[in-house]
Amino acid sequence: MDNNLRLPQYLKTKIASLDNENYKQVRKVLLKNNLNTVCDGARCPNKCECYSSKTATFLILGDTCTRNCAFCNISQKTPLGIDLDEPMHVAQAVLELGLKYCVITSVTRDDLKKNNDYGSIHYKNTIELIRKLNDDVKIEVLTPDFKGDKIALDRIVEARPDVFNHNIETIKRLYPIARQMADYDCTLDVLNYMKTKGMITKSGFMLGLGESFDEIKQLILDLNSVKLDILTIGQYIRPSKKHLEVKKYYTLDEYSKIEEFIKENTNIYPIVAPLARSSYKAKEAYEAICQL
Repeated sequence: MDNNLRLPQYLKTKIASLDNENYKQVRKVLLKNNLNTVCDGARCPNKCECYSSKTATFLILGDTCTRNCAFCNISQKTPLGIDLDEPMHVAQAVLELGLKYCVITSVTRDDLKKNNDYGSIHYKNTIELIRKLNDDVKIEVLTPDFKGDKIALDRIVEARPDVFNHNIETIKRLYPIARQMADYDCTLDVLNYMKTKGMITKSGFMLGLGESFDEIKQLILDLNSVKLDILTIGQYIRPSKKHLEVKKYYTLDEYSKIEEFIKENTNIYPIVAPLARSSYKAKEAYEAICQL
């Protein structure tokens, strides 16, 4: 139980100075364009570092998720309607911040069933408008599974983001506990399908929910079997007492062993660190893959 665990020093992050000009500019642009970020919604520990570097991970399709993942801090109430102006607002924010690499993610919208949508139409519009205003920007999308719907996935393929990211989150055994409304095999199928369409694929999972090292290795091998390109692995940090407890804080040596296993047994580019999250060092990972 995490009540008996103390947060390691290497998981403690500094509070950004409110005088940091980049931090203030990101805040100003987000407010001006009425945009959400996963940095705020999911209480990402890297938010201050990223904002201070003049970047953010845009959260589209509202700020309320239709699923009930037991580790996530995103609101899980009844979602509102879609802001049809949001794609243009995101594109404008990318332009104003001068981003050369941007990450777009969203809440899951299982309620948007009409026309095999699940939010894919909004993603496509966002990608296309970003490119219309920003000629040389690279775009990474971190999408939900769209219920595994191939019509929805094909919309993303048509928009041609530079990287397609969909997180597997945890080992298969823990899905009934951590991701009751998701399916492990569906996630693998989505990643495999997007790889067959020529996409650079990416995924991520958390450590500390009760998984064994053998289960971690099997998860990595499962991702390698669908020819995954990039994998992020970081420590789960409990957002509140309402969320799943932390069963273990991994040591830096254990992170090194996991990274070593990936390098020796797969063709996956790893980003393995205590505070690694889905979009952590995203631009660096993309550039590394392109050089291989």
